[in-house]
Amino acid sequence: MIAIFLDEFHFSTLWNGGIFLFCAFIIVGYFFMIPSRGKSGMLHPISFLLGMVVLFLAAGSPLNIIGRLTLQAHMYQIVGLLFIAAPLLVIGWRPKSWISQKISWIQKTLAFLRKPATAIVLLTIFFYGYHTPFMFDIARIELYWNHFFMLGLFMAAMNFWSAFFYYWLENRVRWYAMAIQISAFLPYCFYGLLSSTGIYQTYNDPAVFLESLRVCIPVDLQMPDEFYTGFLPFDPVYEQQMGILIFLFSIALISVITLVWSQRQLKNKIK
Repeated sequence: MIAIFLDEFHFSTLWNGGIFLFCAFIIVGYFFMIPSRGKSGMLHPISFLLGMVVLFLAAGSPLNIIGRLTLQAHMYQIVGLLFIAAPLLVIGWRPKSWISQKISWIQKTLAFLRKPATAIVLLTIFFYGYHTPFMFDIARIELYWNHFFMLGLFMAAMNFWSAFFYYWLENRVRWYAMAIQISAFLPYCFYGLLSSTGIYQTYNDPAVFLESLRVCIPVDLQMPDEFYTGFLPFDPVYEQQMGILIFLFSIALISVITLVWSQRQLKNKIK
């Protein structure tokens, strides 16, 4: 059914050219415009490139439109942005010099933002601010609000992972911080899993569903309302439960992998 839906749209509608150009500009800047700080191995550029690919797939691919059909697809986006693209970009960006090293007030601000409590609170606030049912339904029909929350979430995730890899140098702090961050997501996960109805009107109410789709589809490509409402037979409760389970297990797995990897990296530096 989703394949039928996607077949109705042009390549340029499914793949966001603006996000592609943005990612391409950042990649060019990374390799040719931003000065390097010392020598680095292949890990950094490979990690950065993979992070940019995941960023584009999460924000500029057909997944962005499919995410307006089901919460499950939206959760793939969130996992890709917050827990795959963000840490990969942070790892890849490390060898480059920062202007913050030369401006004291920026240094102090970043030092505050990278404290464990601050980083965890920021990521949690943006996550709940976006995924609270009332705000989520508004954001999905107001394109600028949706961009604001997605950008805020991504920047909060970048701040969290930057602190995790390069400022929280004690394994105990990393484990505690990661455990607290995952625990902060649990109330949302339990609420969505235990709810007997869909928690978002975006995936239940035909009127809100139509508005959500029209926001990301050009006017000249919009179909009759009956075409779109034909996709509402997706069981919102099932999709909601599957999406939250995907989110929960993905972040748990990625967290364990990064904790083990960072612990080994730290041991190698000590040696």
